[in-house]
Amino acid sequence: MKRRRHINSLDDDILEHIEMETQDNIDRGMPPEEARHEALRKFGNIALIIEDTRAVWNPIWMEQLLQDLRYGLWMLARSPGFTAVVVVTLCLGIGLNTAVFSVIRAALLRSLPYPDANRLVWLSDHDKSGIGDSPIRRTVFFKWREQARSFEKIGAFADLNAALITGAGGEEEQVTAAGGDFWSITGARPMFGRLFGPEESSVIVLSYDLFEQSFGGNPHVVGQVLSLDGHPVTVTGVLKKGFRLLSPVSGSRVAKRQAYIPIPQGKPTGEVSAEPVEVSATGVVSVVAKLKPHVSIEQAQTEIRSLRSHDPSDQPFLPSMQLRVIPYQERIVGNIRPLLLVLLAAAGLVLLIAVVNIANLLLARATTRQREIGIRVAVGAGRARVARQFLTESLLLALVGGTAGVGLAQAAIVTGVRLGPATIPRLGESRIDGGVLAFTLAISLLTAILFGFGPVLSLWRAKLSDVLKEGARNASVGQGRLRIRALLVAGELAMAIILLTGAGLMLKSFWRMNALPSGFRPEKILTMQVSLSAKQYKAKPAKETFFRELLQRIETAPGVESAGFEAGAITMIGPGNPFKDQVGAVKFTSASAGYVHAAGMSLIKGRWLTNDEPNGVVLVNETFARSVFPGRDPIGRNIRVFRRTTESTIVGVVSDLKRFALDQNAMPEVYMPYKQFPILLNPYIAVRTTGDASIAASSLRKLVAGIDRTAPIYDVMTMEHALASSIAPRRFNLFLLGTFASVALLLALTGIYGVISYSVTQRTQEIGVRMALGAQRNEVIRMVVRQGLGIALSGIGVGLVAAVGLTRFIAGLLYDVKPHDPSVFAAVALTLSATALLASWGPALRAALVDPVIALRYE
Repeated sequence: MKRRRHINSLDDDILEHIEMETQDNIDRGMPPEEARHEALRKFGNIALIIEDTRAVWNPIWMEQLLQDLRYGLWMLARSPGFTAVVVVTLCLGIGLNTAVFSVIRAALLRSLPYPDANRLVWLSDHDKSGIGDSPIRRTVFFKWREQARSFEKIGAFADLNAALITGAGGEEEQVTAAGGDFWSITGARPMFGRLFGPEESSVIVLSYDLFEQSFGGNPHVVGQVLSLDGHPVTVTGVLKKGFRLLSPVSGSRVAKRQAYIPIPQGKPTGEVSAEPVEVSATGVVSVVAKLKPHVSIEQAQTEIRSLRSHDPSDQPFLPSMQLRVIPYQERIVGNIRPLLLVLLAAAGLVLLIAVVNIANLLLARATTRQREIGIRVAVGAGRARVARQFLTESLLLALVGGTAGVGLAQAAIVTGVRLGPATIPRLGESRIDGGVLAFTLAISLLTAILFGFGPVLSLWRAKLSDVLKEGARNASVGQGRLRIRALLVAGELAMAIILLTGAGLMLKSFWRMNALPSGFRPEKILTMQVSLSAKQYKAKPAKETFFRELLQRIETAPGVESAGFEAGAITMIGPGNPFKDQVGAVKFTSASAGYVHAAGMSLIKGRWLTNDEPNGVVLVNETFARSVFPGRDPIGRNIRVFRRTTESTIVGVVSDLKRFALDQNAMPEVYMPYKQFPILLNPYIAVRTTGDASIAASSLRKLVAGIDRTAPIYDVMTMEHALASSIAPRRFNLFLLGTFASVALLLALTGIYGVISYSVTQRTQEIGVRMALGAQRNEVIRMVVRQGLGIALSGIGVGLVAAVGLTRFIAGLLYDVKPHDPSVFAAVALTLSATALLASWGPALRAALVDPVIALRYE
């Protein structure tokens, strides 16, 4: 409105000036008509003056930009089909990139939600052979807290399972034992009450979720006495809503931390003490510390290793382990970093394929607009102005596609948070914020420049004057553009091959880890764990009596085929053993006679263990037999096991059992009769049923409650569920990469179809001449299909070479599959060739149906 008022005012000023000049001429004696004519002649070109004045008020480039925007919107609305295809393609490419970037921003780029998070470090014993990180002995942690000078604060925690008895009854909860400077390191604050101190015991702090769910948000819970594994604990406070302890997560089971108790400061006894839950018996903790200002990680690591070297009691659990200090954030996201970077690269390839596809569409569209562009240039529009018009239209498409992509990304994030595995750290913090929107805007503008460059280059090379000539065919221009489009499609296929090969390798890896032993039926096996930490089970005989009675009740229960329990420890093979150089870490498992059968293992050779075995007999698994006795029969051979000075005889070899981790190779394992080796610390119980194992879960809980209702039961699940959960992250990885590869394949095949279809249109007259001279329809089909396969094979060849060099980056995501697996490469190449053939078949059939009479008149 303001601009319109200025223009009207300008018109009034000009009219007033002319009227005044006319009146002056009349006063000098001129006739009125001659006076007005002289005034207009003296004033000059009114339209030019108005344009010049407007250019001063409003820069001409802005008016031209507004004109370009209006014209661009009109052109896009005029071709709704074309606009929809481009917007959907951009939505897929930009949306996938936005979603992946939001996850990377949450997991890798955003600092941890703790005070001075950049100074937090993780301390652990690390084994590079595959065992990974090992926690620190509790007594060692307290020594470090007193002696280490590199840290401003040092804290520890240990996740446990316990039965928390409230007024509403008992529930199994994940409890975290916390000690040292844990509260100040994490910045935790209470909503009600207070946080316990490091010297307190028999107290508990509730999480906000547990406070809401089990206590109805009643603040009077502070001061109440609850029962935790049969021990009284007093509630000192409730944490503020939103507090979360971020820590490395692995395995099939990831639960919410619902409550916090102090870490006992006494020496672990190896037996159940009067302290709540079994942290007092296990005696290991995860250690997090805050470095002092200006102290480097290397300095802190050197100091801790020096302290360890002067303390004979402070040694790692395995000789191959070495203490390391790393940034806390790196420890949390270290395992997931390669996956996120691979996904970002995959999403980038999808976007690049989308850009190439759109460039192809715009090149085809530019061909249909040649006459329009020629007329615009003929009437005075320069090539630069027309190129700017093309770029403006590309920018409009990119902004609309980017906006739609943000919506798709939001939906993908919500779905990923709901369905994604808990082992992806901070996945729940992914969201569309200012940083993500800035990223989306940047890639939208970049894509607009990339796919808009093709039509601009085509315009610059074209002879626009020729298109205005009557009957001009521009065959050379069409063929040149066709070659460019064919090269672009070959590039699409090369990039699609890379994604498809990565997805194929992960698919084969997933298949290999799901290859269960013959006859193994995990859906008929129920597993659970029982922890006895109440005072009445302080002595070993009491625990042995409990599990013996429980096993008898389970074995006689209806629908139970067999049952057993096991508990084990990973250690080095016994000192002085002549085989210790052939196998490093070994798991020694104390198992009841029925466990190996109930857990689904099969007997390879020898015999099973019985309930009344003589001293010194063991079973070994296939990995142990293969490692220690390569090419020899292990039956009857003697080995020294688990801190025993006497030797034990191998009486049987059983199949490897991965238990709850399908994506881990079986380690050497020795099974010992539990009566001879009573390791009863939180044993796992396996029950093989005749029917659906999940139905038996409630009856097994009742059997345990019939002996002791306070005994906590957890990890109750079928082995099928446990195995599936163990590879949930890999399944999620496969789904994401498979989705990206599928989108890339669809876009690439659309590109092939578009190029071949365009080629058929360009060659309609040629095809008509061929058929008029006697060419058969099958010859025309072969000609068109040969063209499509030529483009496809060139792209596939380049893509396979690139895939050989790039698939090594996903080696860490594979299981029992080499990054250069020839069967996967061959399958991907054949699949893409077959689909390219199908994509070429439609245009080939259309070409074969061309009417020669009509084609000869084709313009």
